Amino acid sequence: STREMALAAEHDASIAAAIERSGGFIGIAAAKVVTTIHPQLIVIGGGVAEIGDRLLQPVRGQIRDRVGMFPTDDVLVEGSKLSENAGIMGAIALAQEPV
Repeated sequence: STREMALAAEHDASIAAAIERSGGFIGIAAAKVVTTIHPQLIVIGGGVAEIGDRLLQPVRGQIRDRVGMFPTDDVLVEGSKLSENAGIMGAIALAQEPV
């Protein structure tokens, strides 16, 4: 699980590097979103949200480094508070909407 990966990364540099590299790739995509629509908040959802700053810092760094059109200090990158329950909670919310 991602929780176990985060714990293993504390003791294994190769796992830590893989998580940080993944965060960099997510950050490249996030930078493109920021350039296109300039959101105030980007939420990283699913189980990877449980990894925390080891994943989120590279995302923030890529946004800072790649978006040159305007300042990005006001763009927040946070992990979802729903973590691995995000998908099921979204499905429940959709099911409750009137047709």
